[in-house]
Order: sequence, then structure tokens, then C-alpha cells
Amino acid sequence: MEPAEIRQMFALEESHWWYRALHRRILAALDRSGALAPPPPACLDAGCGTGMLLARLDRRVRGSGLDHSALALALARRRGLPHLLRGSVEALPVASASQAIIVSADVLYHQGVTDDQQALREFSRCLMPGGLLVLNLPAFNRLRSTHDEAVHTARRYTARAVRRKLAASGLLPLRVRYWNWLLFGPIALRRLRHRRPVASSGRGARAAPEPSDLAPLPAWLNGLLAALMRAEEALDWAAPPFGLSVLAVARKPAPRSAGGGA
Repeated sequence: MEPAEIRQMFALEESHWWYRALHRRILAALDRSGALAPPPPACLDAGCGTGMLLARLDRRVRGSGLDHSALALALARRRGLPHLLRGSVEALPVASASQAIIVSADVLYHQGVTDDQQALREFSRCLMPGGLLVLNLPAFNRLRSTHDEAVHTARRYTARAVRRKLAASGLLPLRVRYWNWLLFGPIALRRLRHRRPVASSGRGARAAPEPSDLAPLPAWLNGLLAALMRAEEALDWAAPPFGLSVLAVARKPAPRSAGGGA
């Protein structure tokens, strides 16, 4: 991710409607599973960025964060987060079976992750038996646009593909659903209008990189979008087959006890 995008994230992550909704979804998934029951469990945020999700988990976990970006980790330290590691999700510098929870929000999609399946195998390795993984990922390759160019998107996902990848990594999918579906129509239309046009074959200057969708908003608009996300959360019983993101919850199965008998 570009340094300017990381700094923008740090500036907006606490108040922006998107991050607030994403973090509520992840915390709700952890609460629903019972994973945050005391005593505080060991929790790794794999791809922690500037650290706002870990800050929101606060004392409910014994949290640590990992990111590939030195700048993101420096900004995370400004939030008072002491347990931070620099590394790749494809080779976690974390002991096997050491984490009760791993969260990874909008990481596996990135060009910096060359093998998302290997990253999932690493998550499985580092989880304790019975441990929980919560993932968030962007949905549907057809929604690729200049936003994806700005944030270095390599891949987008369907719920079906996520379930398959989790199972192939030795994880048991518990709940894999689309969300941000109330805004799917208008944002999808905007994304489709902002596809990068095919470059001409002639010589010329390379097109300037486009800004991402992450930008400061007027307070009234940020509040309206936040209210729509809360309304969607109240309709959690609904499970439309579309949305702008996929939220997945999976568990590492406990090993079966060896059978015996006389």
C-alpha cells in the first residue's frame, strides 16, 4: 500500500464509517463465538495496518499485531500498541498453536501476498486447536476498479471460494457471508464507472495513479453511511447472495482422540 494511503488510514480509521462498521462486524463475530470470554485470549491481528482494530479489542485480548509495512507499524505504536511484529502473513514469525484468535481484515487480497492459500495454512498452523479465525475480504472480481489499483488489489473473492480455501487449509468454515449489501448497488455502479480504461498502443506518459475510495467525508454523509451500516447489522438474519465484502469465521478443529479398546 502506498505511504499516503497508510497515512490516510491512520487519520480516518477511528471515525470513518467503513472502518467502524468493519470493526463492529469482527468484534460481533468474536463475541458470538464466545472467543472473547475471560481470561483474555492470545490474539494476532495478521496485517494490523495502523492498529485501530487491536486498539478497539483493548484489554479483551492479549493482542499482538503483524504487518509488512514499517510505516504502518510506526503509526500503530502511536496508538500505544507495544506488541508489534514486522513480517509476512505467508511466513508468520509466530509459534505454532500459540494463538486462540487470528483476525485478518482486508489483507489476503493484496499484491504483496503472493499465495493466499499459504497464508491461510500459516493461520491454521499458528492457531490453537479450537482456535478461531476471522477474515474480511473484498468481494467479486467484477467490481475491480481504479480503487483496486490504488490499494494494490491482486484478487477479490466469492463466499464459495473462501469456504473452499478455508477447508483446503484444514479450517472448518462456520459462517461465511457477504456484508455491506445495502450499499452494494450504488457503490458497484460507481466502481464499474471507474474502471481503468485500456491503454492505447501508442507511446505516451503513464496514467497517474487513481485515489482510493478512502477519503475524508462531510460529517453528515459519514453519519448517514454509518447509520445504514447499523441498519444492515440489525438485519443480520438476512443473508443476500451479494455484498461488497466477505466476512468469514472458521475454527481450527481439535484433534480427534485416538480410539481404543480391549
